[in-house]
Amino acid sequence: MDKQIKNNRVRVLPEAVANQIAAGEVVERPASVLKELVENSLDAGSTRIGVEVQGGGRRLIRVVDNGHGMEPDDMLLALERHATSKVLRAEDLVSVSTLGFRGEALPSVAAVSKLLMRSRTAQNEVGSELKVVGGSIREVKETGCPVGTLIEVKDLFHNTPARRKFLKSATTENSHLTQTMFRLALANPKVAFRFKSGSRQVFDLPATDDLKGRVAALLGRDTAARMVPLYEESGPLFITGLAGLPSLSRTGYDQVYTFVNGRYVRDKVLIHAVGQAYLGLFAERRRPVMVVHVRLDPALVDVNVHPAKTEVRFREANLVHDAFVQGIRRGLAQSQEKEPAGPATTARTFSRPYQPETAPVNPLPRVAEPGLPEPEQGRKSWLKDDFSSGINYRPGRTEQLNTISTPALDSFASTPPESSVEPGKTPGFKPRPLFEPAGDVTVLGQLHNLYIVCAWPKGLLIIDQHAAHERLAYDRMRRGLEQGHCPRQGLLSPVTMELTPVEADWAARQAEDWSRLGLVLEPFGGLTWAITAIPQFLMGKDPAPVVRDLLAELAQSGVSASTPEFAEVSLRSLACRSAIKQGQHLSHAELNDLAAKVASLPPPVTCPHGRPVMLAVSAYELGRLFKRSETKEDD
Repeated sequence: MDKQIKNNRVRVLPEAVANQIAAGEVVERPASVLKELVENSLDAGSTRIGVEVQGGGRRLIRVVDNGHGMEPDDMLLALERHATSKVLRAEDLVSVSTLGFRGEALPSVAAVSKLLMRSRTAQNEVGSELKVVGGSIREVKETGCPVGTLIEVKDLFHNTPARRKFLKSATTENSHLTQTMFRLALANPKVAFRFKSGSRQVFDLPATDDLKGRVAALLGRDTAARMVPLYEESGPLFITGLAGLPSLSRTGYDQVYTFVNGRYVRDKVLIHAVGQAYLGLFAERRRPVMVVHVRLDPALVDVNVHPAKTEVRFREANLVHDAFVQGIRRGLAQSQEKEPAGPATTARTFSRPYQPETAPVNPLPRVAEPGLPEPEQGRKSWLKDDFSSGINYRPGRTEQLNTISTPALDSFASTPPESSVEPGKTPGFKPRPLFEPAGDVTVLGQLHNLYIVCAWPKGLLIIDQHAAHERLAYDRMRRGLEQGHCPRQGLLSPVTMELTPVEADWAARQAEDWSRLGLVLEPFGGLTWAITAIPQFLMGKDPAPVVRDLLAELAQSGVSASTPEFAEVSLRSLACRSAIKQGQHLSHAELNDLAAKVASLPPPVTCPHGRPVMLAVSAYELGRLFKRSETKEDD
């Protein structure tokens, strides 16, 4: 092998090989092909765009538009690398105003697929058609077609089997395709979009000047009704959009849609600003729903940073960050009187009293929506903040934000603050996690409505009440699943909920599997689904947010219902959401019941996510802290 490498001479790669290598940077998966083709349609001035995909985009991606079309010579030239009508000089890269500009997408797609392109301009009576297979032009001819362009991409990665093998399931790829169309449709409400996946029409959206109407069609009318308009002008910045009220939240940032000059971006400055704007308004690990458009001079933002163009670099990051925070806070502050009144809490949303496993099951009560949570203790309410004072964001400055659960955005979260231990002082001992059964314990009390403090033969034991109850619920569900299905309770009045097209698609695919978990969902017309039965351990909780969070978690994980991982992810999610919450007061009988059950669990004693349930402080450590010299360390 070494001899072979040593004898090889440097040489220019064949064009076909070079194009396949370049395609690896631009064509990551079917969704990236769809994004590039639709962006070309938008740059061509289209007002109507139709999209059809089959087989998760592997068999077919078809994009039809009514844009200005292409001349025959331009169609041939568009297949050459770095051939574009959008950039002429290096100086043009400083102020890019179009979605595409590199001239890489079409030749990269053609290099790894069977491509058909048909186009006509208004000046020509007939159109042109060309066929390309693996980057080689096979046929060019005249054809009759309307003004605009049609592009079909078939058998994606047919000549690169290694790339095709690493694609995910059709279900997962369809989810990415649908999310891509969501982003493009939310970015361009004045353009009509029709999207068809297989035999199912996902959406057919008319052009509109009303962003809220477009949001209602894609994210649901209930969601849109709980969002407030944003409008902020700051120097060269113009920010508009919709922000969800604090009572509207999700488990991750997957429904935070941020657009810069019409381009969907995932930018750490904007994500940090979102966290700052909602700081103290959400329960732990909850995120907002937002659709925000940022307009500014193209010369003030560099979009030539990432191959997928989803990352940008602002010339004035501080200005953008501060204006973003202020715009969101102004919108939320103006809507304060519209927010429904309810109990002020940041951590006990839809919480219920702890019920031992033997507790009787009661009918599901309808739970009122919680209102705005109170500001954090000792912290000035943001509703009274002086908006004229900037936050002075600096890239790299660390501020503690709520951790986020979306893996793709975890790198944007700030790091925790440094240890508060003063220099020269020795920090105290650290209780060790206890993963084996504790045996006999005596409950001493509840600490901060978070922990159960117990005495045990070897010292002191601290139990996390949420993690403990979560583990018990998980074990009970798993036992039920092994016996065929989890115990469930039918609802006298079904709970209806409006889903997004993505959520409805996942619900349709997973409804049968969920019924084995005790959760029964049935279509109720359109995008509305009805929850007709729930697992017994969810009684007393509003099932709608539980179902929505579970859908989001499964969609983000890409787990197919046909795999064993589906049940595991579902069990963990349902157990977490059914468990008693932090800040929930328990009676002494409830504390004793929970502690006794957890203390007798088989090892390893962890929650379903792998976190410790119990922390132990040995009698030796207690004696050492109290300077009791006669205390001996346990063997």
